[in-house]
Amino acid sequence: MQTGNVDVHCHFFNGAFAFEELLEIGWRWLHDHYPYKQDEQLRLKALNIIPPELEKLINYVASLFAAIIRSPEENYNYEQHCYTASQWKPSRPLITAPLMMDIFFMFDNGTSCKQKSKLLKLPAEKKRAAFSPSLIAEQEQYSFDEFAEEMKQKVLRACAERVSRNERALDLKATSTAPVAAELDRVIREFKSGTGEEPKTRGLTARSDVQMTRGYRKHLKALMDLKKKSPETVFPFLAVDPRRIGIEQLVKEQVIDGKFQGVKLYCPLGYLPSHPDLYPVYKLCIEHDIPITCHTSPGGFQSKCGTISTLSRKRDGTVVNVLFDETTVKRVHEGDTAQSLFFARPQNWLEVLENSEFSKLRINFAHFGGSDHIKACAAARGSSAPDNWTAEIISLMERFENVYADIAYCPDVSLQEIEAIIKQHPIVEERLMFGTDFVMIIMTNERLEEYFNHYTGINSRMAGDNAAAFLRL
Repeated sequence: MQTGNVDVHCHFFNGAFAFEELLEIGWRWLHDHYPYKQDEQLRLKALNIIPPELEKLINYVASLFAAIIRSPEENYNYEQHCYTASQWKPSRPLITAPLMMDIFFMFDNGTSCKQKSKLLKLPAEKKRAAFSPSLIAEQEQYSFDEFAEEMKQKVLRACAERVSRNERALDLKATSTAPVAAELDRVIREFKSGTGEEPKTRGLTARSDVQMTRGYRKHLKALMDLKKKSPETVFPFLAVDPRRIGIEQLVKEQVIDGKFQGVKLYCPLGYLPSHPDLYPVYKLCIEHDIPITCHTSPGGFQSKCGTISTLSRKRDGTVVNVLFDETTVKRVHEGDTAQSLFFARPQNWLEVLENSEFSKLRINFAHFGGSDHIKACAAARGSSAPDNWTAEIISLMERFENVYADIAYCPDVSLQEIEAIIKQHPIVEERLMFGTDFVMIIMTNERLEEYFNHYTGINSRMAGDNAAAFLRL
């Protein structure tokens, strides 16, 4: 087994990835074929009806740029620098498990489910056209220029507002957004021309029935390249969304073949872990001993739909339609984020784990339920408080042998609180892992080096041994 300290939960993506997906989503939306092409006759809408929902993604893009404009490889090097400079005083580099992110379906309210079966029946060439990143036809060049410039200016305005409020980390000088403007222009040029990295990344899959949006493909390629350069310290996880057509094939190509170490699920973007299209992926995970990391805290990035229709496979194998209504959830949990409360709750996994075929899935419940739940669980001194996600995860640890958790994005949880939980639930000492949630952590002005310092002194199990077991290093 490989030994050393491990960050089992980090991200190396940047604002360019998010802006690429913003352009892809917005351009498809204007053509009335988001998330998939619905017919061959594209209907270009007037540019003055860009949906207000995109403003939420624009703000997310701006928050990334206001905090960081490094490339994925530079982000990896930066984390290694902060780790080396921290009070951990390491004798070797940090082992990292960077998690991909798939934000493309954040505006899907369930319509993709109705379109998938129809699209999969198309001939191979039409499938390839339907699932490939949008290309800009010659007659649409002017319209795209107008659209892209509007998106660019919206991001720059939002970024400038954040900088003026000092909502930034280390990279961006408060006096200028010029570096952001230059990076946005680069992304627009590559999107418009289909050049840049596109020829290099197109060969990632030869299958005509695999959907590869531009930002997703480039993010995947960036992590593959990083893995090649640092094979001993980079073990990436592939982003899996059941609405992305061909995701099972991507798991076969990227994870089973060894380029990626595991699978990442981010249910708050609008699906449940019991979605029937995830079960073929779970089967591969069981057959090939593939780990899964899933988001389980009330915070984080969310779907932008107030109502979502999704599918769930029950314990008896039947598939039912589940309707999420944001207003109902908010009435019950005032002040929390409705999507995470509905989609990310640890107990949702019982539909999967109580099936004997999948009870041995190796799962990391990221964030250990979130800081507030961890602190409340520690204060309760072992009592099972209702609706406490940390207690729910501990219960899953005690029932299922391959359930783990990490403390990524928990800067205000003390070691004393973790020790209090371990004293009441010894299983936690064997399953809890260190994680930073970099780059997300620095978007809230948390310095990465200080995050390492905060957890100086954690035991060797939490620092790396448990993660090595989870990752099968």
